[in-house]
Amino acid sequence: MRVLVLTTWYPSAERPGETPFVARHVRAIARHHDVRVLHLRLLRTGPCVQESWEGVPVVRLPLHPLRPATVLRAHRRIGRFLPGADVVHTMAFSAALAGIPFGLRRPWVHTEHWNGVLTPEQNGPVWRRLAWSRRILRLPDRTTGVSSVMCEVLRRFAPASRVERIGNVVEHAERVTEPPRGRTLELVSVGALRELKDPLLAVDTVAWLCAAGHDVRLTWCGAGELEGEVRARVRELGLTDRVDLLGSVCAEEVRRRLAAADAFLLPSRSETFCVAAAEALAAGRPVVMGAVGGQRDFVHPGNGRLVAERTPEAFGRAVLDVARGHGLLTPQEMAREVRCTYGAERVAADLDRLYRSVAARPGTRRRRS
Repeated sequence: MRVLVLTTWYPSAERPGETPFVARHVRAIARHHDVRVLHLRLLRTGPCVQESWEGVPVVRLPLHPLRPATVLRAHRRIGRFLPGADVVHTMAFSAALAGIPFGLRRPWVHTEHWNGVLTPEQNGPVWRRLAWSRRILRLPDRTTGVSSVMCEVLRRFAPASRVERIGNVVEHAERVTEPPRGRTLELVSVGALRELKDPLLAVDTVAWLCAAGHDVRLTWCGAGELEGEVRARVRELGLTDRVDLLGSVCAEEVRRRLAAADAFLLPSRSETFCVAAAEALAAGRPVVMGAVGGQRDFVHPGNGRLVAERTPEAFGRAVLDVARGHGLLTPQEMAREVRCTYGAERVAADLDRLYRSVAARPGTRRRRS
């Protein structure tokens, strides 16, 4: 089939690490189908650009709601590609909004990644007032959520029979190594330095562990607006030799850091899915996380701890618990479990099945020039 992906989130030369999970979904689609990406660059102006990203044709279309010319130009370009598509696949809520005129003319699949759909209360006062617009999610022929909690919310707006869970693609190194288990307890965190990930609580957890007499070090992979505040907290607590903020790093460096760690720590307030945690498990490392969100689909007592009490002591005790390893799966078993569910081939097969069912269903919008 010819699949036209319409998304407002996609990596680019200036932001190569932006929303990598969308690009992974696209690569999974490309395993079985001819796929093209139309990247709507919201709040941007300038020329349309055609290029190839990771072997997939991508057309980048600036679209600024306050600049009508960009809106008209983007719509003309989308309309030009639409006749050649068997399925339109929008990814993330803003793409669904932009894609309504086009999705209604083709079999339409939507995948929701955005935590604003899941928890509008955590995304500012403007979105809280506009969250009613999630009702448009009843329009696609099928809607997928990347986690069970996301699907629960989607079923409030779309018929339950048209909603299903298809998780994010989890990438990993082929080889699973044993954790170092040295004198120092090595922890790694992967995520943006922003309030939702609660990096300050991670630093406070390291302080609690040190105060309790444990030799521990935390490496954080990721950048964000809280970096200055986090560095100040590290200095205040005297942890400059215990907490290492790496900033944004490539996927290969993340895998290297996971291999060098004993456990993964991320005290998020909530997660839509949390690819970083799934990748830690795919590397054979137990995870310690907050208890709210899509990680509940794959984190269980055999591979980690979900911590409801948001205190340094609660997270510190959970870290010590997984470090002892009692009742945990082996690293190889942890990895196998996650890879079987969220490996690229599994997601590709699920999407292939979904496209074929939508295209074949009586009454589904069919191709029409």
